[in-house]
Amino acid sequence: MKRLWIGMAACLLAAGCGHFAGKGQIAGAPTLAALAQQAVAPAGYRPAGGPAFFNRDNLFEAIDGMAPEYISYGCKALAVWNWASLKSAEETIEAHIYDMGSALGAFGIYSRTHVGEGGEFVDIGEEAAVAEDSIEFARGQYFVKMSSTAEGARAALENAARALVGKIPPGPPLNELIAALPSEGRVPRSERWVPDAAFGMDFMRDVLVARYEVGGKTVEVHRAPFADIAAAQKALAAFRAAVKDRSPKDAAEAFPGFFYEDQWMGTVGVFQIESQIVVVVGYRKDAGVTALLKRFAGASAR
Repeated sequence: MKRLWIGMAACLLAAGCGHFAGKGQIAGAPTLAALAQQAVAPAGYRPAGGPAFFNRDNLFEAIDGMAPEYISYGCKALAVWNWASLKSAEETIEAHIYDMGSALGAFGIYSRTHVGEGGEFVDIGEEAAVAEDSIEFARGQYFVKMSSTAEGARAALENAARALVGKIPPGPPLNELIAALPSEGRVPRSERWVPDAAFGMDFMRDVLVARYEVGGKTVEVHRAPFADIAAAQKALAAFRAAVKDRSPKDAAEAFPGFFYEDQWMGTVGVFQIESQIVVVVGYRKDAGVTALLKRFAGASAR
């Protein structure tokens, strides 16, 4: 049976499933099948099923309606297995390891829910979000999620996560993945990555997001890269056309742009800065915001 699962894994991983696969790729990273086979049950638990492997064609069987989102972040494959408590077979830990294809994809799928100041975190790998019944972390090109039906399983979850993270080589550091976001004024742990359709615009892809403190207030900045200045100019025009019903007005800044009012986000400023589109949610004409926009000029490109 073990050979069968490894053979299936090789076929599924070869099929792949997603775009953005080349960003933050790690040479010599372990295969998903190898990681699944190396995972060790924590003390007080025993193997109880799996590993089972999924690719984009059948990912929905494992995570139902979440499959399209994971695929959009670059998911290549998923391994799932269970450990059962030695005290009761009804008390289990279910482990999911997603091969996201790149460190950026793994960071993106992790950061979509674990940003800001809420939640509790421990130093497993770079960081792990932990609760009484679950633990999640990104490491290299992998996103790991473990959950339990048992009360008081947190210690077992942490132990299992620490054992597994040691088998995964670290990927590029976070500051390398988000180098295009200026560091000055950036709110720690506010960074995210959105693979496509930011603001509902198909052309707003590969978008880095972070919050910034400016003038005693916080704004959220979304940065989308384009192939060249002409492509960014075209995107700015397309963005403006898409929000024309919200009466966009020219913004008096050092860069071409406009602002408009949104029912949910408030004032939104959209600017073309070199070959980027930079969107500021919470925009206002302020020296701090102006200085922030200027920091995006010449920022490192990924």
